[in-house]
Amino acid sequence: MKKKLTKFIILMVAAPVVTGLALGWLFSLDGTLGMSQSISQVQFLFIAVGVLGCLGPIFALVRRGSRILKVVAIVFATLGILVPLAIGGFFLRSTLAYAPTTPPLLLIMDGVGTNGIPNVAITFRTAQETRNTVYYGEESLNQQYEEPAAVTEHVLPLKNLKPGAHYVWKLNDEGSCSFETPSVQSPSSTLYHFGVGGDAHLSASLTPPNSGDSTVLSGVLNYVIQPANQFNTFFMLGDTVNMGSSFEDWQHALGIIAPFSCSVPLRPLMGNHDSYFNGAPQYMAYLYPAGMELQNGTRTYYRIDAGRVHFIMLKMLWGADSFSVEQRAWFIKQMESIPPDDWKIVMMHSMVYASGSVIDGHAYYDPADMVQQVAPLLEKYKVDLVISGHDHDLEFLQKNGVNYAVVGGLGAPLNEVATYNSPASVWYDPQQYGFLDVTVHPAAIELHFRDPQGNELKSFSIGKNQ
Repeated sequence: MKKKLTKFIILMVAAPVVTGLALGWLFSLDGTLGMSQSISQVQFLFIAVGVLGCLGPIFALVRRGSRILKVVAIVFATLGILVPLAIGGFFLRSTLAYAPTTPPLLLIMDGVGTNGIPNVAITFRTAQETRNTVYYGEESLNQQYEEPAAVTEHVLPLKNLKPGAHYVWKLNDEGSCSFETPSVQSPSSTLYHFGVGGDAHLSASLTPPNSGDSTVLSGVLNYVIQPANQFNTFFMLGDTVNMGSSFEDWQHALGIIAPFSCSVPLRPLMGNHDSYFNGAPQYMAYLYPAGMELQNGTRTYYRIDAGRVHFIMLKMLWGADSFSVEQRAWFIKQMESIPPDDWKIVMMHSMVYASGSVIDGHAYYDPADMVQQVAPLLEKYKVDLVISGHDHDLEFLQKNGVNYAVVGGLGAPLNEVATYNSPASVWYDPQQYGFLDVTVHPAAIELHFRDPQGNELKSFSIGKNQ
């Protein structure tokens, strides 16, 4: 009798403990908090799991000798253990299976190289351990880097690049590629020329309108890599894939993107869809693998320096829910270290200001948490330009000296025309795919909103935020 009572008590205690531990772990993952705040079905699921974990002990306390209530308590306590474990297992699966092979990507690394511009790296995965060599140099392949050992996760760095130079490179015996490094030191012409956009929502299993249209992203990148256009980098502002926990989605997306990085280095950020159901490990495995050098920050928020041009890449998945105390302190430290006459460009997935509508009960415009927690810092440290995605449209806004561009037009289903127009809005083009073409000069930044074929939609020139 005592043994049965002991087992019963252990079961009643275990249910809320397991539920609490499981929910605590789930909410420690990138994007879970924002997902639960923004998607009512997910919010209901987590509340239901929490309640389920408590029902068994509640029935146990009120049973008063009733055998029926005891059985009910046992059933609910058992479910209170099994259900959170099952959900936890679903989230955990993204850390157990990765794409066995991925094509070579040319990625910008954080920080700065010895000659004042960022280093780059070629990254890819192979099913078997292999040892690879990259050959590179100015106009000729006179330098090389050979992997020290055979591995399956490959990171081959190209360091000590010179500004304003034309580099050629090739991996092993494959065909040659080339790219242009930013000038950065030019006193009168272009310091840095880059393209930027977000929200491709690529999927291996779904087709538009349930996922992104890959032809949009391909069209944009095809324009960017044309030699006559002389782009130094293309930044992707998150939601590259539709389901971050699916390595099939990532493998599909990388297969589309990688050939274009032969000519223009990429730097993607993580978005809320990239983080779906513990997608962050997948994102980092492909777009900021552990072997890439990290100078400043983390693999999900960091700083890139190129002469007078400084990029602060923030992790803002759904909004300020991912703006942790640590990231905030890091951001302030970076802002205080940048000379006042240099250009400060901040990129993130979630927008700070934007026109929009209520979607699934959530207001996708001028998000209160971003306006209250992030905008004051951008204004205090006189950030010149903030570029984000998340809203699937194109918009330019200005508020208290800070310029904002929303460019969520790389192929995801477009938003409906906004029912709320932000007071900060200067120009808004709903129902339009496209990207932002940015040229940084010593005294001004030129912004050209373009459609996927490169046709100009609208242009602006902005000065320093004094």
